[in-house]
Amino acid sequence: MFRISAPTDYVFKVIVVGDGGCGKTALVVRFTQNLFKETYEMTIGVDFSIKRVEIGDYKVKLHVWDTAGQEIFADVRPGHYKGAKGALCVFDLTSLESFDHVPEWIEEIKEYAGEIPIVLVGNKSDLSARDVTPEEAETFAQQANLHYMETSAKTGDNVGDCFAILASLMLGIEPPGA
Repeated sequence: MFRISAPTDYVFKVIVVGDGGCGKTALVVRFTQNLFKETYEMTIGVDFSIKRVEIGDYKVKLHVWDTAGQEIFADVRPGHYKGAKGALCVFDLTSLESFDHVPEWIEEIKEYAGEIPIVLVGNKSDLSARDVTPEEAETFAQQANLHYMETSAKTGDNVGDCFAILASLMLGIEPPGA
């Protein structure tokens, strides 16, 4: 039996970047498979997933590239950015260090992918031991002209929304809830 794929209006490559351990893989797995595990193995280089979404009247296929955040992979990451049309820059709300690295991630995106839409994502909002306040993250996002969302890969809160906002920005339409 042959499976005929649904018609797609757009196909976009999305990169997901941020420090190792900030929850990028958990976020991608929650979005693409609606699953959550308590532990994940370190991403080696890049992992790749596909998810179809509907944004307004458009059927969009997202090719989601989950990049390794550890410094030892810094030399291989840039090759994976080529052709990206949007990015999620993820940090861990319980790690000030991961938030402090956000400007470096944004610089890396711009250097290797160009001027593409970026959504700043504060992950692990389900945890109470926060090191980054919503006000700090929102202020940074406004200064950097980025959309900002807080997500929980564990509960699923706002996971689909951050990808929907990014897809809207890639389409050049007003993001939902903006």
